[in-house]
Amino acid sequence: MQLISKQNTWISEKKLCLEIELLLNCVRPQIDSDRIKDLVQENIDWQYLIQTAYRHGVIPLLYSNLSNICPQLIPASFQQQFQHNQYARTQRNLMLTSKLLKLLELFGANDIPVIPFKGPILAISAYGDISRRDFFDLDILVRKQDFLKAKELLTTQGYQPYSNNSEKEAAYLSSLKEHQQKAYLQSHWELHMVDERDRVTIDLHHGMLPKQFSFLFDTEWLWEYAQLKPFANRMVLNLSSEDSILILCSQGAKDCWQQLNRICDIAQVLCSCGEINWKQVCDRAIKLRMTRILLLGLLLAHELLEVKLPKTILQQIQADPLVKSLASQIYTQLFYQAESLVPSQKVNRSLFHLSMIEHPLDKIWYCFEHLVVPTVADEVFLPLPQFLSFLYYPLRLIRLIRIYGLKRRFRE
Repeated sequence: MQLISKQNTWISEKKLCLEIELLLNCVRPQIDSDRIKDLVQENIDWQYLIQTAYRHGVIPLLYSNLSNICPQLIPASFQQQFQHNQYARTQRNLMLTSKLLKLLELFGANDIPVIPFKGPILAISAYGDISRRDFFDLDILVRKQDFLKAKELLTTQGYQPYSNNSEKEAAYLSSLKEHQQKAYLQSHWELHMVDERDRVTIDLHHGMLPKQFSFLFDTEWLWEYAQLKPFANRMVLNLSSEDSILILCSQGAKDCWQQLNRICDIAQVLCSCGEINWKQVCDRAIKLRMTRILLLGLLLAHELLEVKLPKTILQQIQADPLVKSLASQIYTQLFYQAESLVPSQKVNRSLFHLSMIEHPLDKIWYCFEHLVVPTVADEVFLPLPQFLSFLYYPLRLIRLIRIYGLKRRFRE
């Protein structure tokens, strides 16, 4: 399939500062060593460069490529900072990899099929080195029917549910009875579990996106094309390259593409996995009604990191002006605004999500799930007996009005 490079794109219309240009050159899969040397010899604000790389989760790539290409041009103080950071990262990543291998043995011994993804799997398969990608937890996919069994197995190993939102939510999740766990499973796509002894966190998945993204809540299709791939001297079940592209694009979209490392993951997969069955990728995206999400992720990798794409993909991008508009907004939010164009406020994030969802029925479903269906936070806010659980629906509406109304008044 013919590949063509980018020409006359929106990125060329914006003037890059030296630090951002250097950063982008250092995180691209195909490195231009001469250009990097030229940029490093300019008047680089190293503090700003490193802070930006930290914010975007790409310090490993920045350090690796600068150290290989022009170590003598890195100021001594920052060289020491890089080295200390690299040592700590390597130790942490090796520890998490060892933990993953033990967990895979545990699941195998209990006849629970699992697919590990992101984390050490992605670092080695796409980046070629476990120290070239930051990761802080382990993501494991199980089939929906095995979810509670896997959760109980992890509990026997010292893992307990936790919540990013509050200790109260964590305590609530830990206290769920069996019938409540099954109800929780129907509406939640993952469960965070942590081992307090070594602070290792596991994200146990049966889905890839929250239920409001209905097209990726059911992930049984991923198992059909999963493949055994070599990892740490063993064969481990892994996502196919085509499915990895879809999943990485969808998770970047969920997080509103607020960090460059999400785009780097896509670029590295595209450049490391060899021949890609683009027809399969596009057909599956159509079936899942997530073509726009796919095209947006691919366009960002193409524009920012100079990844070549098939002509047919670029033609699809050209045919959807909204994809190009969204990519331009993301580019601006990444590098040209102190605050993200798509900030953490739920309203703005939701509007951005709706713009990426292409099917009207999916938009309606997203709004219903987001605005109407009660969450764990609602149940923690006001615990009710089972026979009064229907009251959570009006309670959620009241809480949303209260939260967003107060935020608006505060801003005014």
